[in-house]
Amino acid sequence: MATDQPVGNAGFITEMDVRIWMRDRDPEANLLLKDLEFTPEEIRTAWTLAVDFWNEEPPNLRCANYTLYTFPWRGQMLSATAANLLFIAANRFRRNKLRVNIPGGAADDQAKDQDYEMAGTRLWDAYKDWVRRKKRELNMLRGWGMV
Repeated sequence: MATDQPVGNAGFITEMDVRIWMRDRDPEANLLLKDLEFTPEEIRTAWTLAVDFWNEEPPNLRCANYTLYTFPWRGQMLSATAANLLFIAANRFRRNKLRVNIPGGAADDQAKDQDYEMAGTRLWDAYKDWVRRKKRELNMLRGWGMV
């Protein structure tokens, strides 16, 4: 996959960083879809939701409100983005689920919503826990200073 665009950035995560983490960078590697699973708009929404959660979760730290481009914890941003993408995909699978009975069995290739939901929940719960601990830490540092 040749590109003249940067594939990663030390300052903020890129769409390619997300695609690599989600194994969604090559349409040919997605055997059933033969396409990318997530659109650029879905990835941007997933990023936004991750940063929004940070900024909206108490306590409100004016010195620590971030944007997509200033969020300083790349690993956390990546896993929260992945969680949101899994939730987006779970909703798509739920909407398109249809069990078809055929002679000798049944087919239900869209019955992946629960798997995606569980994987997303695991990542999102870890992110929420991290946000709460990190904001508590930053709040204490602002109140008591560093020792």
